Amino acid sequence: MDQKRGILFDLDGVFYVSNQAIDGGQKLIDSLRNKSIPFRFLTNTTTKTRREIREKLGSFGLLIDEKEIFSAAYIGINYLRSIGSPPCHLLIHDNIYSDYSEFDVHDRKPEFVVIGDRGNKWNYDDLNKAFRYLMEGAGLIALHKGRYFQTLQGLKIDIGAIITGLEYSSGQTAICLGKPNPNFFQTALEDISIGSGKAIMVGDDLINDIGGAQR
Repeated sequence: MDQKRGILFDLDGVFYVSNQAIDGGQKLIDSLRNKSIPFRFLTNTTTKTRREIREKLGSFGLLIDEKEIFSAAYIGINYLRSIGSPPCHLLIHDNIYSDYSEFDVHDRKPEFVVIGDRGNKWNYDDLNKAFRYLMEGAGLIALHKGRYFQTLQGLKIDIGAIITGLEYSSGQTAICLGKPNPNFFQTALEDISIGSGKAIMVGDDLINDIGGAQR
């Protein structure tokens, strides 16, 4: 640890699983703060805003600043603004819609189809509408492309399967913003002003967390 100057943490599977906290989280955070070791939390969660993630962590007794959380949903907003806030067709969770409303296509032709986790709201008509926009020239943005995630009931399929299906049908390759995109990790590292060679990634996913951090 003496040779490292910063830590990036995954959240789900590291500090909690589903709605159950993993012991020792706040003790670790307090220790890092006392030693002035900077850290950030990286999560592919796209069903909650950063404020809601902070509140969930608070319910577990974890005292985290909202600015310390980098979520795929948050990165998506920054990315869209960086390319000029294009009109988008949004297939995202209701909880984060207000953060993305400035990009909603409404009655205009979308430049991009943006996809995040929608929980149990997926249906054929929505997917086919997105497919048609892609075939008409819209680009495909995936807030992340996870394969699966851990719950107390076992593994659950993630939106990577949906993204891959749309890629196959449309012939497009999605712009993936969340883990394992190395830019996601780099954005968090820049926020704590350290290089990738002086950071540790702590996660429970060999592909999205560890593999992404090593790219």
